Amino acid sequence: MANSSRQPIRLLQAQMQNTIIVGVIIRSQDSRVIDSTRARYNPGSRAVWNFTLRDHINDFINAAVWGSPEYINRLFTTFQIGSVVEVINAKITERAINDSNEVYVPNVTSPFTLTLNQSSSLIQMHVSPLTERYQSLLRMPTKNPAGAVDLAVVLNNSEAIRNQYVDVIVAVTFVSQTREIITKQGELAKIREFEVGDKSSDQTLSLTLWDSEWIRLADQWVPKQTVLFLADAQVIFNERIKKSALTIVRKTIITENPDIPEAKELRLSFQSKPDMISSSPYAIPNPNTITKQMTIRDITTRVNRAFAEPSDEKLLLLVVVLAVIDDINSDGSDSSLLSTRCAKCKRVVASGNESCMNLECPFGSGIKSPMNVVSLNILINLKDDTGYLVGCRLRGSAAEQALGCTADALKKMNNEQRSKLKERLHKKLCKVRMQIQGPSINYQKPIYNILAIEVTSQDDALYEPFDIDDLDVD
Repeated sequence: MANSSRQPIRLLQAQMQNTIIVGVIIRSQDSRVIDSTRARYNPGSRAVWNFTLRDHINDFINAAVWGSPEYINRLFTTFQIGSVVEVINAKITERAINDSNEVYVPNVTSPFTLTLNQSSSLIQMHVSPLTERYQSLLRMPTKNPAGAVDLAVVLNNSEAIRNQYVDVIVAVTFVSQTREIITKQGELAKIREFEVGDKSSDQTLSLTLWDSEWIRLADQWVPKQTVLFLADAQVIFNERIKKSALTIVRKTIITENPDIPEAKELRLSFQSKPDMISSSPYAIPNPNTITKQMTIRDITTRVNRAFAEPSDEKLLLLVVVLAVIDDINSDGSDSSLLSTRCAKCKRVVASGNESCMNLECPFGSGIKSPMNVVSLNILINLKDDTGYLVGCRLRGSAAEQALGCTADALKKMNNEQRSKLKERLHKKLCKVRMQIQGPSINYQKPIYNILAIEVTSQDDALYEPFDIDDLDVD
């Protein structure tokens, strides 16, 4: 391709040949394998990867790469959001504005689209002194911030704008861990849930990510610090929580911490706000975002205060506790160490049953073959110089990471092997990140959920004491 010529996005023309286009990837959709029965001229499996390329604040274009599943998967995992790339010899075609496929790609400024084929096109990393300039475009919104709507508009007009697309500037207020779900089509998928807010309302909105690239990048999002410009987020009604929510679809482009005055003002306004929880009953806080330290006595004081002053609001504490693992029940033959739940509705599957008994669930009603998830269900007692916390729950992936053992592996172990496993944590000083749900009028028993355990040293146990009344965690 020695005769290829470099072209900026704004100068592209339909059917232009042998072009080199340099830009930064600002949107990357999960690659998809196309059913071979739908391919008219290409028998066998094919795959496609869609991304959006930008080379100037005003110029961005959508691209689709076609090839074998192996080839497409390699490209998808190599080139990520933020990669500065060279797109060589792509086919340039004019967009059909009324094409139904436009619903599934972001709004772009270019009137053209790029199509790359495994046999005739190439994509590779670009390295030059201009690389940083291209990457700086990641912080520039793809749409005018003046067109962004307040969250109060979304909250107050949920019926009128349901399933429509909106542009919003929001602060992240809650970050969950990634979790797996079963879709309506019976397929396994990963999602990540968040809460976002702005200055127009005291309420927050749920935000759901589906694409693996956004899920990966969200590891760096920090509550009350990260601001997002969401271009074309979809407004939905979440039946589970009975309120409007935002979801990221194929049209959506996210600009992280956009370099605009509105983002700086919003971040500043959230600095003094208390920590917030998710409206989703299944969202588990990301332990990496938890930094507030408390002693066991501090926790007990807060829980007892909630008992003495009951309210409709359940107490929530997201805290780091430096404590010794005083006891852990991973070394017995107790059947409760392993919990079996329906992958769809999360109901417990009783011993001896093949599925849950939930008739509203496709697995429990017999419409589909059962799909269950077996997970660890460990109880731990914590101790520090101020007291004990008994019956703390360590479950799922957090338990697997703490013990270095999967549920399937534990299932095959004898008692002696389980006792050896216990030695990883037993009587060790640990940094324990926890979610504590205190009592309310409707639920009297506090719940102590351990989200992560890290064996640490005595030096980490030294931190400044504080007045418990100064805490802003609920």
